Amino acid sequence: MKKYLIVSIVLILCGVGWIYVSSRFSLYIRLGGEKPVEAGPFWVEGKEIYHEMNGKQEPFWMRGVNMESFIPGHFVTDYAVGKKQYQEWFGLIQEMGANTVRIPTIYDSGFYDALYSYNKQREQEGKEPLYLLQALWVTDYAQDSREDAYSGNFYGQLQIDMRNAVDVMYGNILLPFAKTRGSGWYRSDVSKWVIGITLGTTWRGDTSAYTNQMEEKPLHVGTWFCASEDASQFENMMAGLLDTLVDYESKRYGCQHLVSIASEPVTDPFDYENLIEVQLEKYDKIDAEHILVQDSVLSGFFISYKLYDFCPDSLEYLSQTEQRRLSHILPGISRNGSYGGYLELLGRYYSVPVIIGDCGYSSSRGITKEAEGTFGGRTPSHGLTEEEQGEALVKLYQECKGAGLSGMMISDWQDNWSQTDWNIYPMTDKEREPFWHNVQSEAQGFGLLSFEPGEEPLVIVDGDSSEWAGEEPFISNEWGNLYVRQDEAYLYLWLERADTWEDMPEQIYIPMDITPNSGSKSCRGWDIAFEREADFLLCLEGEAQGQILVQDYYDSWRAAWNQRIEHVDAYTIDIPRKDSKNFIPIQMVLDSTPVYSADWNLRNAKRADTGRLRFGIADATDREYDSQADFYTVGGCTELRIPWALLNFQDPSRGVIHDDYYQHYGIEGQKVNEIYLGFGTSQEAGEIPMTPFSLKSWGRGVAYRQRLKQSYYILQKCWGQE
Repeated sequence: MKKYLIVSIVLILCGVGWIYVSSRFSLYIRLGGEKPVEAGPFWVEGKEIYHEMNGKQEPFWMRGVNMESFIPGHFVTDYAVGKKQYQEWFGLIQEMGANTVRIPTIYDSGFYDALYSYNKQREQEGKEPLYLLQALWVTDYAQDSREDAYSGNFYGQLQIDMRNAVDVMYGNILLPFAKTRGSGWYRSDVSKWVIGITLGTTWRGDTSAYTNQMEEKPLHVGTWFCASEDASQFENMMAGLLDTLVDYESKRYGCQHLVSIASEPVTDPFDYENLIEVQLEKYDKIDAEHILVQDSVLSGFFISYKLYDFCPDSLEYLSQTEQRRLSHILPGISRNGSYGGYLELLGRYYSVPVIIGDCGYSSSRGITKEAEGTFGGRTPSHGLTEEEQGEALVKLYQECKGAGLSGMMISDWQDNWSQTDWNIYPMTDKEREPFWHNVQSEAQGFGLLSFEPGEEPLVIVDGDSSEWAGEEPFISNEWGNLYVRQDEAYLYLWLERADTWEDMPEQIYIPMDITPNSGSKSCRGWDIAFEREADFLLCLEGEAQGQILVQDYYDSWRAAWNQRIEHVDAYTIDIPRKDSKNFIPIQMVLDSTPVYSADWNLRNAKRADTGRLRFGIADATDREYDSQADFYTVGGCTELRIPWALLNFQDPSRGVIHDDYYQHYGIEGQKVNEIYLGFGTSQEAGEIPMTPFSLKSWGRGVAYRQRLKQSYYILQKCWGQE
């Protein structure tokens, strides 16, 4: 028995050792003998991608979505999405009219098992399968380190990931746990449904620029890919990686899938005016035309671009030298599209197919940039509605088709609560974001599938009183009753007035005491007083106007941005009094105007009055549905939902608010168990009484449900006609 155990342990260790060594040093046994290398299911002819379907060779246009491995209550790298959930999503994606799903890295084995089972079922039913575009990301650590792109953490890790990705799609590898990618025993061969592999999701321009300044290496000349004489050191490195990737698949599996590299505006191959390049932080350029495809390549090569609101008039800022270089393709390019002709420039410039591998619009409440005419109908205080999101995506899709591109991948399939944006980042706890829905973060609303808080709706802002029936009022006075609830996204209020607005005072006030460290018992300019030191004041003015004001001592905008924008130290100069009576609008800082000039800096940054409340119905089943609605009034009653971030909650899942900025010289967290609210009018004779509301913490136990947005159905109507 003892010998048996020893032999078993030795065999297990040998197996684990072989797995590690083979993946690390590319050792393998050729599968399939010495049969000739064949092209995969997709190949390139000229500037188009082709595939064979039902015995016919046809051009293939990628219509798809990027899919994160996210569900609420988990980080993306937890890979918590189950096989059943993936299969359900695959079905919804194809029902929308998409044919492709793109993932940014190697996922857990359950994803590939789900794709295999789903497509096998589709085959049995005689239906078109769902195709996969596999991308490989480079970690922020590797891109932000002091090493160049030839380092082990960058080039070396990409080589390992490339080989692993090939083995994964053939269902032929066991991957141990890793922090930045999935793991498991990969046994499902999905290779016939894989379009190809993309190197990178985004490249740091400073990394490529730094690499280009290092010791010059010989130009790569490979069996499949070469670097041209004009190639930079970074482009030379990319040619070598692509050559290794195709070589590995060809020799081990006797097949070749498409390969591509990622790019984006800040690394595109074009030169702009110096000032523009500084403002766009364009440190370098990567030109895929300097990567040469050998005749021996059977499948082909394409470019995958990431798009964002970087500069819609970019063609106007091309340098004079660049305009002369591009004089053969610039004439006739229309400047009226979403990106001012940029898409058509990409389609004309490259000699290989180009797809938009990452693009989208957010339906979050929060915004990062003032709206421009080509990007939808944002108001000064809110983002796009779901309807506007869908319309913008359809418009972009039509422009991609018209520009001669070969595909468009929307980011993302589902909303991602773990994402944040630069203008909200200082106010929240990054390590706790998956556990609550911050609608003030633009980055959390790019999906076509929304995660709603609660397994069942707690409150739908539509003026329907049935949700509140049988509940005891939180506050009851001569003016009416106030009810309060909370979930993973909002603090909800139901205001039941004694009479209709015609018989009520012009303004209703709801003071809120969030922090015990500061606040005021009165508000300058308005003849009202509060029983406690309030930090926020919710004002309802008439039937359809409302806003939330913050006491200036507890103004998070000042704490986060005063130094960078006003160039004044927020913590030592002109500090507001703790009991200041000044209540001011709640603001979000936005990107500066896209009119680039020599005096550009953060001083010119725009500000959104994000505390301004929007009137409308937030019931997705109602024909008047407004996904950006904050409150609705009907029959003398008002229903409201207030995002936690508007009330300076750093982490509502644990009841953590912003502590005193001026004691900590920054934004730190402080746990509270209750907040105080009041309810009064402009005719209040004395102080408005305030009552404690006990906060419920849910920790990591997030309850949620999923809902397809209006944008999904708008896109479905467009794609369903293709």
